[in-house]
Amino acid sequence: MFEILDFVSRRERVTAKVIARELDVSLSTCYRLLGILVDEGYLEKLPRCGGYRLGPAIPLLYGRATGRFLETSVEPVIEELAMRSGRHAYLGVLDGGQVTVAQVKSPPESPPVGVVRGFHGASHALALGKVLIAGAGPDGIEEYVECYGLEKFTPRTITEKRHLEDHLRGVMVRGLAIDVEEFAENLCCIAVPILDRDGRTRGAIGISTSARRFDSELRALAPMVRRAAREASDILEEQNQPMRGVLADKVQQKPPRG
Repeated sequence: MFEILDFVSRRERVTAKVIARELDVSLSTCYRLLGILVDEGYLEKLPRCGGYRLGPAIPLLYGRATGRFLETSVEPVIEELAMRSGRHAYLGVLDGGQVTVAQVKSPPESPPVGVVRGFHGASHALALGKVLIAGAGPDGIEEYVECYGLEKFTPRTITEKRHLEDHLRGVMVRGLAIDVEEFAENLCCIAVPILDRDGRTRGAIGISTSARRFDSELRALAPMVRRAAREASDILEEQNQPMRGVLADKVQQKPPRG
């Protein structure tokens, strides 16, 4: 089966007869294996030429491993949060031990955003980053401090390891992180983790507001971010459902095609 996938990836629209000949298997066995792969979405059968190409399950597997599928899967959730709150909304993912801002959505007629899409770094000073570091547990916190240090961006930035550890323990308990002008003046953020079925942090959703508005808006904005994170977690759960069958069982039980 892996040989078939590899062969098809290099020769799109290749037919079953060519695959059987090149891989030195019987045509009936080849059809049976191709049928299983098509049923599971790893291959697609092209009706006109009768050939095969890689199916949608292949990029889904890669997306599960890298987390990149989150960027497109939860985009509507981020957009809705921005519209509902009237504030900039963000998706953050952990990449190389640092937060990367994978999505930024803005409400209509909004001023320029404080943290742009593609921004990478400053995890200890951003609510999104705090959620992701805290989600990595004590070892993740230790590794972050050792690898990246605690750079000072404003007078409010946490720059002491013990202080950061205490702060992130609170983040884990509350399931919510905030930063109040820790990365940039007049920029305040709220973030909540996106969790998988095992309770592991796979990303973070957040919104930003100004320092002037933060105290008065926190009570209203925090539930909005929590709701969006639950919706994103539900999407993650749906995306990570097992494939419809067990390939080994199908290989044994499915009758030959041909």
